[in-house]
Amino acid sequence: MTRIETARLVLDTLTADEAAAIRTGDRSGRAWADDYPSDGDAVVAAVIGEAGADYDESAVLGVLQVRGRSSGLAIGGIGFLFPVDDGEIEVGYGLVESARGLGLASESLAAVIDLAREHGVRRMVALTDVDNVPSQRVLQRAGFVQAGPATAGDAADGDQLRWVRDPL
Repeated sequence: MTRIETARLVLDTLTADEAAAIRTGDRSGRAWADDYPSDGDAVVAAVIGEAGADYDESAVLGVLQVRGRSSGLAIGGIGFLFPVDDGEIEVGYGLVESARGLGLASESLAAVIDLAREHGVRRMVALTDVDNVPSQRVLQRAGFVQAGPATAGDAADGDQLRWVRDPL
């Protein structure tokens, strides 16, 4: 299990149990922001559900749930979409509406960049929708550069841009 603490956030491995609660909408006993989970969190939880017993909660470079450090409430997720391939890994992230515009996406991205670097990743890739300017700014602040449109080899869905940070 991975746990990262930043100034304002705690990033913990998204457990199979928490993913199941997201899939079913079971908020009982859960410390979730009112607008959590987002559609993106639901997609990730569905993928974890499809993986079943193959989902590896012990993977250091896995899926992390983002929580406010002071509130303890889940506000989003960040994580690695594919295993490291020749030193490259893809990162994805998202926060609920109530947590946006506060620099928390940048803070969580910086934390996982450090984690990836510590585990031998040399290049990080991210995709954004063409019109998602706030996410593009998060990536730019983190040292990513736009590398053109998403390619067939990316997990692209529609009109997306490919961003790369090389080296980490």
